[in-house]
Amino acid sequence: MTDAEKLQPGAPALEKGLDLLEALAAEARGLNQKQLAERVGRSVGEIFRMLVALERRGYVARDPATGEYTLTLKLFRIASQFPPTERLLKAALPVMEQLASRVQLSCHLTVLHGEQFMVVARIEPEWLMGWSVKVGAVFPLTQQYASAKVLAAFQLEGRRQELAQVIAEHDRVSGKKALAALDRISSEGGNFSNDDGYTRILAYSCPIIEASGRAVAALTVPLVRQDRIPEKEAGMIATELRSAARIVSEKIGGAS
Repeated sequence: MTDAEKLQPGAPALEKGLDLLEALAAEARGLNQKQLAERVGRSVGEIFRMLVALERRGYVARDPATGEYTLTLKLFRIASQFPPTERLLKAALPVMEQLASRVQLSCHLTVLHGEQFMVVARIEPEWLMGWSVKVGAVFPLTQQYASAKVLAAFQLEGRRQELAQVIAEHDRVSGKKALAALDRISSEGGNFSNDDGYTRILAYSCPIIEASGRAVAALTVPLVRQDRIPEKEAGMIATELRSAARIVSEKIGGAS
């Protein structure tokens, strides 16, 4: 802890609870009390009562067989109830259902989450084969992901520059090169090219634009095949995705 941090007023119990939640959020699997104590640099005795309180309030769940703790969806539900997110989901979900039905592929909605992005909604088509992501999953801002590029490309200039630098550092490229990639995406109205040498999952993605002109979300369709798809099929998916993104943007009072 720095001298400046020592001078700031603190709330030790709150910080202990937040440490536990953040430690669990960073793990794909559950952690037992001993492992959690090691992660947060405290003793088992120090965290026991806090875990009991978090479990009682529904933020964590304990597996009676293994004794491991995992996060529940309560934090995600709270975030989803935040008015802008609730409004976005209300506007997007019916449109996403129609999109998935028309292209017979899954689609998902992502938002910026600090210097990462998070999946806040997902719709599966009736045809179950395909590629999809888990709601609540968080990914880094990198050119490997279509959603990341779209979310960064369609921001107001100051924020756009910041996110371009985050991408540049992650991908170990120059800021100028990262910005050039974002310029291409903004000029095309979304991500419809996957031959940049970075893309991990073949996907098309369009921004959901609010009244200020920035993207509040990205609507993305991961494609089944990892190679090139027939031009006619690709064109149909792109057209349907553009239309869906425009409809959601209009619903939230953004660009038409």
